[in-house]
Amino acid sequence: MKKFIRQLTIFSLIFIMTFGVGFSSQKGINVQAATTQTTTTNDGKLRKNGVLFTGISDNKYYKRGVFTKYTGWKNWKGNRYYLKKGKAVTGWKYLRDYSGSRTKYKYYFKKNGRLSKDLFKTFGSSYKKKRMKLELNLVTHNITFLLYDGKTNKYDIPAKTVVCSTARDGRSTYVGNHYLSKGTARSWFIYKKSNPWHYYQWGVFVKGTRSWIHSEMYRGTSNKKLIASTYNGLGTNQTTACIRVQAGNAKLIYDIAKTNRYSIPIRIYRSSNKGPFGKITLNDTTGKIPGNQNYDPTDPAFKNKR
Repeated sequence: MKKFIRQLTIFSLIFIMTFGVGFSSQKGINVQAATTQTTTTNDGKLRKNGVLFTGISDNKYYKRGVFTKYTGWKNWKGNRYYLKKGKAVTGWKYLRDYSGSRTKYKYYFKKNGRLSKDLFKTFGSSYKKKRMKLELNLVTHNITFLLYDGKTNKYDIPAKTVVCSTARDGRSTYVGNHYLSKGTARSWFIYKKSNPWHYYQWGVFVKGTRSWIHSEMYRGTSNKKLIASTYNGLGTNQTTACIRVQAGNAKLIYDIAKTNRYSIPIRIYRSSNKGPFGKITLNDTTGKIPGNQNYDPTDPAFKNKR
């Protein structure tokens, strides 16, 4: 019996050594097939999964496998880079915007070369307290947050651009230079002149106008009573006079009004210029939501549902 057990054990070991390695190797092949293989061959060209690579890898720009000393803006996999002689810049850089205007801005690029399009997210809540202004373009339906640059004495540091909706008649969101009325900031703005009343999260009034900046419309003072069609209409003229933004961005403006010690100017204007980050639409964020969805996907209260 003991002899039989020894023979069985030896046979098992031989089987594992003969076939087990093969199984392990096969699994390894499957894993490798699902992982990008980056190689540089004898011809000096970069390949990924055997294909000549075009794009940005390790902060360098390649075209058909060849490192290319291109200078200018490049979009790669949904991210913006600025290349100088083929290498992605990092840190703070003064550059003309990539929408085609001649205006220069002070942009921030992360260590991986990607342009930061949200300095509040990149650097944290301390940036909500910096001196800034808002610019609302009625043509693009965008609000851009511009931070003040002490070196140039200009508001030329783009922190974020968000999509908004304005007056449906095209006139009642007044063009001009205004200020946020910081003392009016409230977690719920209720418009009582309508029947039924209209409810909005995170409202701040704009001095010298008829406009409040706030979220889309709700059926009551509950963030689970969103009217989805008002969310899906962001980026259009759909209000009486007010300025609607996503709940997350309304909360950002509310926080700025509550914590920032500076006066916050807001310029409302019309221009075909798309701004420092280009035109931002709803599709650049969450896209449209189902008609029966009762919450805003950008609402900080629902961040775990994103």
